[in-house]
Amino acid sequence: MATPRPLADAGEQPPPSRRERFRQATIDEIKQTARAQMAAEGPAGLSLRAVARAMNITPSALYRYFQGIDDLITALCVDAYNALADAVSAAVDAVDEADHVGRWWAYARAMRRWALEHPADFALIYGTPLPGYKAAPEETRPAGIRFTGVALHLLDKAIAAGKLDLDQALIQYRPDVSPGLTSMLDAAGLLSDRRAIAILMGVWTILQGHLTLELFGHFEWLETDLDRVFDEHVRAMLLTMGFSRADVEAIP
Repeated sequence: MATPRPLADAGEQPPPSRRERFRQATIDEIKQTARAQMAAEGPAGLSLRAVARAMNITPSALYRYFQGIDDLITALCVDAYNALADAVSAAVDAVDEADHVGRWWAYARAMRRWALEHPADFALIYGTPLPGYKAAPEETRPAGIRFTGVALHLLDKAIAAGKLDLDQALIQYRPDVSPGLTSMLDAAGLLSDRRAIAILMGVWTILQGHLTLELFGHFEWLETDLDRVFDEHVRAMLLTMGFSRADVEAIP
């Protein structure tokens, strides 16, 4: 006599059905095919017709899974932001919480490593806006905030620990930010001194600026090892932020 299956707990979700598993597998294949197309043609070359041709299905079949090209691009953007957030979070979590300079160092290096491994995804979220595409903020914003949130908390904790001195930072203005961001920061108790927002903007300018130049081939005239170039930019970034020179020079 077969052993009866135990009843699921009240809060336990039933396993996905065969149809649901097939649907998810198809969605994953569509997105993977689209990523391969972006890698070959660039984000601007992405089209549902080309994806369908690569999968040997009709374009109309894709509309069972995505309403159109904007829907597919939005899904790819969400995946990219989440993957980047996962990468930097894992790198930061591997460093002692008391090592604030080390955690920022890990954040920067993880961002570059992810970008070099996923250049098409980086170009999709940080490159030239796609003609005619309008992001769905209710879908992309939560994923983008996951990545942004890592940096917000890193910065706030370094300031609270006295390891990052805002008065020593080379960026000293207080930017006006949107009411929505102001409410979010105030509700979370983050970065009450708005100079920290300017510092964060400087961080992303350095990191994204370097990575954009590197990934799009604008450093080809340099014979210097680009690993060293990036690391030196990050050291300069940390000093600009207000970390002590002694702590920055202690980075191996």
